[in-house]
Amino acid sequence: MSDEMSAPAGDNDAMPPSGFLTELRLAISFLTILPVIDRRRASEDTVAASFAWFPIVGFVLGAALTAEDWLLAHVFAQVIRSVLIIVSLTVVTGAVHLDGLADTADALGAGRDRERALDILRDSRVGTFGASAIFFDLTLKILALSTLAGHRRYAALLLAPMLARWAMVLVASGLPYLRSSGSGSTLLGNENKSLGSRAVFVAIFTLVVVPMLGALRAVALAGAVAIVIVFKMRWFYRRWLGGVTGDLIGACGELVEIAVLVTMAS
Repeated sequence: MSDEMSAPAGDNDAMPPSGFLTELRLAISFLTILPVIDRRRASEDTVAASFAWFPIVGFVLGAALTAEDWLLAHVFAQVIRSVLIIVSLTVVTGAVHLDGLADTADALGAGRDRERALDILRDSRVGTFGASAIFFDLTLKILALSTLAGHRRYAALLLAPMLARWAMVLVASGLPYLRSSGSGSTLLGNENKSLGSRAVFVAIFTLVVVPMLGALRAVALAGAVAIVIVFKMRWFYRRWLGGVTGDLIGACGELVEIAVLVTMAS
């Protein structure tokens, strides 16, 4: 999730689209580069409601990666498949969360200087800390995935993107958004009114899906690690800057994605 992203634009005179499919398309457009946006501009309430569907998009991404891995297994060795899978995930998401992680790492270099950190988060350039964060992110993901095989590998591929998008929802929920404009302000400005039953539905969906992944002990441990990271990051963001931005939300998702893959590989 990035601060540069904006709600879909289109014919302002047309009736704003609404409903589950519109919300799901918006969630997909925020999280991927797939061309699924309706030409009509959605209302702010609909954009905000799409936030709750992020974990569903994560599950779909995981399912696509699992299918890709199964197909590649007929041609490539496990290590090469792992590289290609992480490349695919990076490409289909537009590397937007990696960019958020890089900006967050650069902002951390400002230390306790809040205004300097916020300026860095607004800067699209990647510094030394950001480049290092991207390197270690991709390296850890590839190495962790390279050690996984069989059913446990498929469980990790399904679980990591889904829990990472859950993390984005949970880390932002209830925290002030530190931008006055942009897609994040629309998503989070009304999110307390829009999550409600949608978040409950997604939670039930997650609880139904997770036991089907097998390797229950590893899956449970990965889920616990993800929860700890989310609450630690919420505490840290509140203490450091007093809220969140799109970059900070994306960085949390990246950290959870890494942690889930590493935990499943341990």
